[in-house]
Amino acid sequence: MQEKKSAERRASEAVRDVNENARQAAGRVQETSSKAAAGFREYQLKVVTATQANINAMFEFVQDLLQAASISEMAELSATHSRRQFEMMAEQTRELAAAAQKLATQASLPLTSGLGKDFGQMS
Repeated sequence: MQEKKSAERRASEAVRDVNENARQAAGRVQETSSKAAAGFREYQLKVVTATQANINAMFEFVQDLLQAASISEMAELSATHSRRQFEMMAEQTRELAAAAQKLATQASLPLTSGLGKDFGQMS
C-alpha cells in the first residue's frame, strides 16, 4: 500500500515537472520569436539604408557624368565611382553580416540558455 502511494506521488511529481518544463519551453519559444522579429526588423532597416545609399551614389555619379567636360573626365569619374562603390559595398557587407550574426545569436539565446538548464534537471 505504501509503495502504491509512493509511486502515485512520484508520478504526480513527474507530471507536474513535465508540465512546468513545457510551460518554460513555450515561454522560451515565444521569447525567441519576439527577438527574431525585432532583429529581423533591424536587419531590414540596414538593407533599406544600404540600398538608399547605393541609389544616392548612383544618382550623384550620373549628375557628375552629365557635367563632365571631356571623355577623360568621364573615365576618371567612372573609376572614382567604381572604387567608392566597391568600398561602400564592402562596408555594407560587413555591417549586414554582423547584423545577421547578431540576429541569429540573439534569437537563439533564449532557447540555448534554457536547454542546458532543462537537461541538467533531467539528470
